[in-house]
Amino acid sequence: MHILKILPFLAVTLVIHAGETAKAVDNAIPKSVPKDQVIVKVDGVVCAFCANGLRKGLCRFDFVDTGKKGKGISLDAKKQLLTIQLKKDGKPDLKKVFESIRKGGYKPVEAYSSVDGKIVQVHKAEK
Repeated sequence: MHILKILPFLAVTLVIHAGETAKAVDNAIPKSVPKDQVIVKVDGVVCAFCANGLRKGLCRFDFVDTGKKGKGISLDAKKQLLTIQLKKDGKPDLKKVFESIRKGGYKPVEAYSSVDGKIVQVHKAEK
């Protein structure tokens, strides 16, 4: 009997939380990107385990600075943003990055980069 009383509350709480999560993800476009990084918005990444799977595929590329923390790959699961640390003068191949993310079972949305660290360039992932 008591469970029936709290079910409506739980349903409302879940709907509110889902709305907050959607807002956080929608507002995830970075205002700036360091020139030695590429940030990729990835749908479906929610935890450190997700980052480990993606790291295995991405750290094989020669433009990733695997000497950095996390082998050059870090994840902000709340915003669903994956950061790739580039080697000095490294030129990322975004097509390969997007393909590797898809092979990992996730959906790349777009990548953000910068030439000067100020102006953010947006690169849409092909569907």
